[in-house]
Amino acid sequence: MPHKNNNLLLFILCLGVFGILSTELGMMGIIPIVSQKFNISTADAGWTLSVFALTITLCAPIVPLLCSGFNKKKLMVVSLAVFSLSSLACIFAKDFWLLLVLRASAAFFHPIYISLALNIANSCVDDPKEAPKAVAKVFAGVSAGMVLGVPITSYLGGEFCFEAAMGFFFVINTLTLFATIFFVPQLQRSQKIQFAHQFKILKEPLLWSSIIAVVCLNGGIWGFYGYVSDFLYQISNMDFTHISTTLFIYGTSNIIGNIIAGKTLVKNADFTLKFTPFIMILFYAVIFMNATEIWILIAVIFLLGILGGIMNNAVHFMIAHPYPHAAELTNGLFLSVANIGLFVGTNVCGFFITFWNTRYIAIAAILLILAGILSIFIRSEFEKMNQIA
Repeated sequence: MPHKNNNLLLFILCLGVFGILSTELGMMGIIPIVSQKFNISTADAGWTLSVFALTITLCAPIVPLLCSGFNKKKLMVVSLAVFSLSSLACIFAKDFWLLLVLRASAAFFHPIYISLALNIANSCVDDPKEAPKAVAKVFAGVSAGMVLGVPITSYLGGEFCFEAAMGFFFVINTLTLFATIFFVPQLQRSQKIQFAHQFKILKEPLLWSSIIAVVCLNGGIWGFYGYVSDFLYQISNMDFTHISTTLFIYGTSNIIGNIIAGKTLVKNADFTLKFTPFIMILFYAVIFMNATEIWILIAVIFLLGILGGIMNNAVHFMIAHPYPHAAELTNGLFLSVANIGLFVGTNVCGFFITFWNTRYIAIAAILLILAGILSIFIRSEFEKMNQIA
């Protein structure tokens, strides 16, 4: 059911997603700094991303369902408060294990907030076919996390210290918390979800082929991006100022991709799903072959950002769009599966780094996306079967 003053509500939801995603993804910009501060390997430093993703993976399928009967605004406020306090505590973390515990604690509340944001965005449109456009506005918060969150974190960590980067997470989450308290209206309480009704979709081959595709695609995209700061630092010999600028370029183009996705998924979803990852593979190959050519890298990373923004929306579309009657479960599954992809991608790329070097994360991304493309074509066949039935 549409809400009044939808534009303001969607903007605040986007701001909330920005605060949370900055905390999650911002660590990508300071992997080398985490490695140096805690005297650990680059692959081990990647666990600051992996533990976050793993916690979401375990919690996302069920926690949003369990919270479905609670007051929506209170749930958002509690989630943002936890993110703010955990970020503050990270400033004082002296041991790497404690940093991981604090990251995992915040990650537990990630699916609660993001699932609420996606559900509310879906309810803001009169025509269900237009839902991808509203969801794309919320996903702009993910891109904003990369446009501002990742490069600012990279800059603060490189120019100042690890603690300055953690302080940024604290400030942005606190600002988002107060914006939510004072400007988000009281939202209608959801009816208690009938678990059995939603869990029926778990029998669908279409859903499982979508899940496999999302794991592979997200693994390739986010696995590469998780180590791209180290790639630019170790292989391309960029300093942290130029790295943060490059990450800013990627995030800016990601917003362009979100805008494009909101339109193309409405007009021709099948073409968008099949064509985009093929082009991404081509660009990863260019990056691998031109790892030290700075201007080529910047141009290709800009184009990858556009395609990444499209795929951010497309992977959600694959899981959620066929099952509008099970929005809580599919949104939770999407968050879980997307973070399984991040976890898999980070560790596969970490494996390639350990046995070769950071340059080979591009090859890892290509292999993962190839598996994703195969899954998309299998999914397409199941979707045709469902339409015939």
